[in-house]
Amino acid sequence: MDNLIAISEMAKLYGITRQTLIYYDEIGLFKPVQVDEKGYRYYSVRQVPYLREICFLKSIGVGLKDIVEHFRERSASKEMQLLLEQRTKILQELSRLNKLRNSISQRIRLYEQSVEAEAGKLREPFMHTRTPKRVLFKEYVQPINRENLHITVMTLWRQVFQKELVPCSGFGSLFRKDDVLNHQALASAGSCLFLPVWNNDYPESFVLEPCECACMYKYGMPYDTESIEILMDWIDMNGYELCGDILDTCLLDTTFYKDETTMDYCLLEAPVRPKSL
Repeated sequence: MDNLIAISEMAKLYGITRQTLIYYDEIGLFKPVQVDEKGYRYYSVRQVPYLREICFLKSIGVGLKDIVEHFRERSASKEMQLLLEQRTKILQELSRLNKLRNSISQRIRLYEQSVEAEAGKLREPFMHTRTPKRVLFKEYVQPINRENLHITVMTLWRQVFQKELVPCSGFGSLFRKDDVLNHQALASAGSCLFLPVWNNDYPESFVLEPCECACMYKYGMPYDTESIEILMDWIDMNGYELCGDILDTCLLDTTFYKDETTMDYCLLEAPVRPKSL
């Protein structure tokens, strides 16, 4: 058995297991040149570069089925095409992972805001500059109640998942300015998901530009408009007027509470400007 390499030595050479080489033999990818009467497999020195190429292709993510097919009629041009296709797949995966990274970062920022917000006082309005938000909106399913609220939100989630986007920027509700001013805040109100501002995959989405807002933390369901009325009274008493749609962002939903809390912890943001003289 001079110039032959035992299976254990060949496996050690490339940092793989004996079981891997046995499997490669079984699927016809890399067969030994000799098998003795005891079933021990041996390889030729000339096979070393072939296994090196197999290990390389596998390390860059090419599937074993494709490697087997490739080695049946291997050529430089065919391998170049295989590598070009694999590079395209990797670039697509990098794009997907980059979106996931951004989504995770947005969820982290949401929880950072939530932790800071828990120190805020309930129902005590304050001024704050709202950051830009991309909104995907859907009017509430009627009649407006807890069950239909969940249905409305999940309809939006399904719409987003169809394009493989993870809506990690949170969710909330939107109340139209004119409806609020007419004391009919729920007339055309609805749920919304917050998407990355840079994402324009949804032509029906829109961006809420940064602006000065009168804000208030509260526990409650979005269809309970008492908090909106409290905030609107404060806006009027402090010399402001509403100049945009009111956003009700859910900071912490009821899944975070171990007690009997049945309401979400939310932030109302009402765009305002000084009253016209």
